[in-house]
Amino acid sequence: MNSGDGVDLPPQTEMSIDKLLEDADHVGGVFSTGYETCDILTNDKWTQDAGGLPKHTLLIARPLLEGEEIVSEEDVHNTNRLPEEPTEFSKPEPSETESTHALLLRVTEPADIPEQGRLRTNRFDAMREAITGDESGTPSPEDFVDVLTRREMQYSGVQTKILGTFHQQENDDGEEALTFTSDVQTFFSAGHYVVYKPDGDALQWIASYPTTVNNNPVKLGNVRYTTTDIWGDQGDVGMYFDVDEFIGAKTAVFGMTRKGKSNTMKIIAGAIEETDSDIGQLIFDPSGEYAYVNDQDEAALGELHDETGSISSVYKFAADADEKFRPLRTNLLTTSNLNIVRDYVNQELVDDSAQYADNFAMADIPTDEEIDDMEGGRKKRAKRRQTAFFAVISKAIGDLPESFREYISIDSNVQTAVNQKLDYDIPTKFGSIELKKDGRNNTLVDFWETVARNKEEINSVADDGDWIGEELQKILKMLQTSGSRTGYNKLNGLADYHSSARDVNVPTEIYEELENGEMVIVDISNGLDQVVTSETERIVSRVLKESMNRFRDIDRDEELPKIQVYLEEAHQHFEEYRDDDDMNPFVTLAKEGAKFDIGMTYATQEVSSVDSRVRANTANWIVTHINSKKETRELGRYYNFEDFAESIRNVEDVGYARAKTYRGEYIIPISVSLFNADWVSNNTEFGVWKDDEYIVDPPTQED
Repeated sequence: MNSGDGVDLPPQTEMSIDKLLEDADHVGGVFSTGYETCDILTNDKWTQDAGGLPKHTLLIARPLLEGEEIVSEEDVHNTNRLPEEPTEFSKPEPSETESTHALLLRVTEPADIPEQGRLRTNRFDAMREAITGDESGTPSPEDFVDVLTRREMQYSGVQTKILGTFHQQENDDGEEALTFTSDVQTFFSAGHYVVYKPDGDALQWIASYPTTVNNNPVKLGNVRYTTTDIWGDQGDVGMYFDVDEFIGAKTAVFGMTRKGKSNTMKIIAGAIEETDSDIGQLIFDPSGEYAYVNDQDEAALGELHDETGSISSVYKFAADADEKFRPLRTNLLTTSNLNIVRDYVNQELVDDSAQYADNFAMADIPTDEEIDDMEGGRKKRAKRRQTAFFAVISKAIGDLPESFREYISIDSNVQTAVNQKLDYDIPTKFGSIELKKDGRNNTLVDFWETVARNKEEINSVADDGDWIGEELQKILKMLQTSGSRTGYNKLNGLADYHSSARDVNVPTEIYEELENGEMVIVDISNGLDQVVTSETERIVSRVLKESMNRFRDIDRDEELPKIQVYLEEAHQHFEEYRDDDDMNPFVTLAKEGAKFDIGMTYATQEVSSVDSRVRANTANWIVTHINSKKETRELGRYYNFEDFAESIRNVEDVGYARAKTYRGEYIIPISVSLFNADWVSNNTEFGVWKDDEYIVDPPTQED
């Protein structure tokens, strides 16, 4: 099922002010207005019939009188310009005339009415009489005031904020369309604005504006002004968003842990995957809940299937032989991955102050392609440096795959000198020795460790007298240790990134999948913090680098691949005051990603940890519970979130959020939909596969 099928969100050309008031409840009228706020006279009866007027309720104020119905030139006294009492004029009913405009209001707080002092006194007297009129102190209905007085006391005032104006305006196609603008052209003091509380399809249209069936609407949740529902009449009025608003844009999901951030991100990712299969989506999964169905959740993005199979690839550190998951690690002991290995080496040694470690990191280690272009002695020396480098890596990791086999040319004197030091002989074939895993022996490490310990002797017997050159000495120094944290031991951490089963460059492989519009989930739930940080940064760096290169390649005619990145606990990746943020790929992605058609959805509980420049360029905002005044003050600097600060701090219900989309003109309080079997069935064409069976059948399976 397409996410927009069956959604009652008519185009703006089919809407009118009257349609906004269908199923609406009359709640009062405006008695004082301005350009920013207006005060409404309401009544307890109207309020109860409307299901209450919670804070943040959306209201529609429609002028009962307009134009000459308010005042005409002949009705104005020439001296004082005051209108006279009309003699032949009857007030029209609201339904008789289509209004030119209506104000959209949001309830903010109670307002005083002109008789507030007297009514407050009456209420005080009535309550005192009621609770003291019986010895038990428990009042009965008979103890309250008479009917006439009670009717008078039921009136009260409500202050509202004017969000803007709905009015008819010609669109680009020359058609009249109901349009919203976030300001007020004027107001009429004598216009008799009648106020309604919209509901049903009309409220759904208002909450989703400007998204209609002409877009790609996906339900984010139901409009929910309050988590308290005394009368049980808060119906399922949806708030829909246009998927295109999130593609290539930055989206912030703020809130405390376990308040629905992950669930919200799943809905966004699922909606994009259903709507546009050409969008590559990269999800970093810190807890495994995106990749796998668990005991709490019925559905996971990593378990979604279409008719051809899984819609995603899942990478994980501890991947087993199951082809369903791909190892996140790479084979660091193959010469074809030399550049990858050097990246890891630089990462491990970046903070090391030892000069020999720096020399090793900067040593000239040629690639296979570079060696193939060399000849003679230069080629032989290059191969010696390359194999010595991998001897250091093998020693540090404690492994050498059976597939590793490299040959170096060697004269007989050097071979004899080395074999005399070993308890076994490394054979020579056609003037070369084979460095490999030979039974229990690691000839790669054994050979180069022996050379490192006997450098002077080796050079003295070698035919050219300088068999170990300066660059090779920089490498061999790492095989000489004087303690547990010296030499090759500085690189023991490379074992965390190594898998002999993988010869590919994982970040490059992931980018290629994203380029093809696939969903990639990187399960980082069981990795060491340092390893997780380095791997995620390597992946994001590769995505950025490839996208930047393609952006700068003026010879390419095709469009850049569209990619979405999802990042939880974002404060750990781009804190506002983090040093050297220019070296942080996540900061670069957040600041410049849109230029390269890379969107980002980031989640955190710390608004202030996100660089202000990133926040300023964030298009979509979804905010659940935040318990800190400091954070809500920071949040209040954007749009009208200051109006919701108390609710954000005080209401802790899971999934209760305030949403502001890029094209949306105002903030909508919602209860975010639950990403479960029903959501998958109602909004996508996917099924959910688990334990060798469908726990949610895709529509094609049901037919």
